Amino acid sequence: MGGSGFTCGPLEHGFCNQRRKMMVKVGVIGVGLQGQTHLRCYKALPNVEVVAISDVNPERLEEVGKQYSVPRMYTDHREMLKKESLDAVSVATPDHLHRDPVLACTEAKVNILCEKPLATRIEDAEAMVKAAKDAGVKLMVNFSNRWMSYMAITKKAIEDGELGEPLYAYARLSNTIYVPTGMLKTWSSHTKLPFWLMSHTIDRVRWLFGGKAVKVYGVARSKVLKNIGIDTPDFYAALVEFDNGAVGNFESCWVLPDTRPSVVDSKMELIFTRGSVSIDAQQTMIQKATESSYTVPGTLFVDIYGTPVGFVMEAIRHFVECVGEDREPWASGEDGLEVVRTCAAIVRSAETGRPVEL
Repeated sequence: MGGSGFTCGPLEHGFCNQRRKMMVKVGVIGVGLQGQTHLRCYKALPNVEVVAISDVNPERLEEVGKQYSVPRMYTDHREMLKKESLDAVSVATPDHLHRDPVLACTEAKVNILCEKPLATRIEDAEAMVKAAKDAGVKLMVNFSNRWMSYMAITKKAIEDGELGEPLYAYARLSNTIYVPTGMLKTWSSHTKLPFWLMSHTIDRVRWLFGGKAVKVYGVARSKVLKNIGIDTPDFYAALVEFDNGAVGNFESCWVLPDTRPSVVDSKMELIFTRGSVSIDAQQTMIQKATESSYTVPGTLFVDIYGTPVGFVMEAIRHFVECVGEDREPWASGEDGLEVVRTCAAIVRSAETGRPVEL
């Protein structure tokens, strides 16, 4: 299914699009936490048929297949792609294992929604973007943060000229220690924070500011996770210069104590020549206290009476609409590649102690 060259965004082709849609046959490769999120969203869309899933863990595969009433299950994604007639596939394998399933999808001429980061190596990201282009299939990277309500409001204010030119961004996105030691325990040593978390914040800033990263300086430290046998740094901090003169200050950590009320800590400050925007994700949440705990449950992606609602849902809806209407996705493989290049430069700078030019 070739692209039309028309780029659609959520404001034009999001939740208000009522045009008749084709039934899109979908598969999911990797049905861990992220893959199951994709499944929940696909199952809620009336023009999507989830026909197959694939995972290397047979027990998890069977359990998830039954939970979501998926007709066919495969432990080999290549077998799934060979036997099924699919319009689109979500690739939700661990960060460092995206290349093989994405390339397999391009060989099968199937459109792809790949979880971020696109890859943890530049050469892998380049190979995926080239293969998708050569095959004439769509490659969208799931930069779902673009569909958060406060991001859309900020983007519109910038495009309307209210704020002026971008000058400086501060972006923090961190996790509690549960993420590397529990949620991602089996593979957290195979990724690094610039890929796992900063890929979101770097994409946010380059999308809002419109610039391309040209120089980075990064620092990192390893202590907490190293002491418990997980070989990846506890935090990264980075300064990124963009080609339009703007500067971004990024920080991510994943050793915050589990006693914090939310697994995610996300804040942004954006400075322009004629204004500023401040974002604190926890201000969009509710505060819940019981006799035994105090928590801040997220409100940006939730189930409302059994239906998933929020930014993740809208990103996946957008991908499905672009496949069904033959439009180019709003968060492209090229976007994913630029973010991978920036993240890799941050890692390299932290390892060498020197700035890196892109």
